[in-house]
Amino acid sequence: MHPPRTTAVSSPDHLTRGEIETITTLERIGGAISLVAVCFIFVAYALVRRARNVQNTFIVFASISNVGASIACIIALDGLVLGEATSLCQTQAFLFEMFMQSDPWWSLAMAINVVLVFYFRTPPDSFRRWWWLYCLICYGGPFIIALSLLLIRASPKGLVYGDAVIWCWIGGQWAGVRIYSYYLLILICIAGTIISYALVGYHVFRSRNRLRSFSVSKSREAGHSDHVSAADHSQSDGFYGTVTTEVLVTHTSASNLVHPKSARTARHREPASFPGATLRSSADAAAFTSSVSAPPRRQDLQLLNPIHGTVSACKSVASKFSVEDPIKRAYLRTSLLFGLSVLVTWIPSSMNRIHSWINGDSPYTYQVASAAVLPLQGFWNCVIFFVTSWRAVKDDVMYRAGRMPPASHNDSGIGTLERTVNREESRASTDDEVESLNTRSDVELRAVEHAATKGVAV
Repeated sequence: MHPPRTTAVSSPDHLTRGEIETITTLERIGGAISLVAVCFIFVAYALVRRARNVQNTFIVFASISNVGASIACIIALDGLVLGEATSLCQTQAFLFEMFMQSDPWWSLAMAINVVLVFYFRTPPDSFRRWWWLYCLICYGGPFIIALSLLLIRASPKGLVYGDAVIWCWIGGQWAGVRIYSYYLLILICIAGTIISYALVGYHVFRSRNRLRSFSVSKSREAGHSDHVSAADHSQSDGFYGTVTTEVLVTHTSASNLVHPKSARTARHREPASFPGATLRSSADAAAFTSSVSAPPRRQDLQLLNPIHGTVSACKSVASKFSVEDPIKRAYLRTSLLFGLSVLVTWIPSSMNRIHSWINGDSPYTYQVASAAVLPLQGFWNCVIFFVTSWRAVKDDVMYRAGRMPPASHNDSGIGTLERTVNREESRASTDDEVESLNTRSDVELRAVEHAATKGVAV
């Protein structure tokens, strides 16, 4: 006969039965959602060829580890109910130790790959040649740690895997092992991810400044040589903006017309044109007077608005960190979202365990936060996968449903490694259209930086 659940999970935290049931429900719901979400990722990746780009491949490998973590979350407290030394409890703890922390490892690997792409101009396709090395590190590292802890049996402290309050994992008597074999490594991965993206941001900022400096210098040279023609062109074409002109024409007889006063010259003259106007002479002498009114220039109003200046300054700063290359932009976007999901997932759990290590207890609110966010790793990966690949998945579904002609589906782009690529395709107007180009050659990847480097050299 198995002991009651409240006895099996008794701990210094003194959780009540209702609190334990709440935590169990959160674990199983989150684990089930992630497991279903991961299945969607696998199906979409297998059926939609355009979705098989490099960043989605990283997500798929990370999702494999989410399967093991989701199964461990669904087990919940059943392992503790059976006993810490049972196979179910030890298996659950092993799954947590190996697969739960594998997700941050893949996040760091993706961030490092982004650094290689931006700093060393390495094509993302190189990942396909080194996928075995990524898997060896991101799966092999956690596996060695998890297996080593499982094999420790003769310690005076007992088994390493045991009661972790909300599931079977590293027992409370091994609190130091929790930190050094798990959370410290995760924090290193998170810190490495943040540093990598900071380096990429600095690189983008510096590269855009070089390109802008080159463009400004060329513009000045062109402006100096074509100064006269540019002035004439500006007089004929007018100025920026739209001026609404109201013309009132009065026709009177020349004999009854009073001699007008001398004209007053304004300081700022604006050229006005009247397209389509034709003057026809008549037999009787006639005179025409016109009254022209126009609202103040929009540009002048904007200059008077202080908010416009602030917004313009913010846009100017933000534009310095934008990526012009659509392929790099799509690749960086997916990587940043993946790294952000890791932060959202692991910050509450890390705070919980650090608090438990320092103070010797773990509050119920911290336990609930950990049980709510940790099982959702697979769900967040699914959201990122479909948000960044929605256009490709949507087009494939419409094609299979017969709502899109085969030619249109094929022309939208299939992720292959062809070396001859139309240059116009690399300048897609939206990020969704770029998804099909992410797995192609490095010709497009080096376009912007090559232009900037060539410009600086000139």
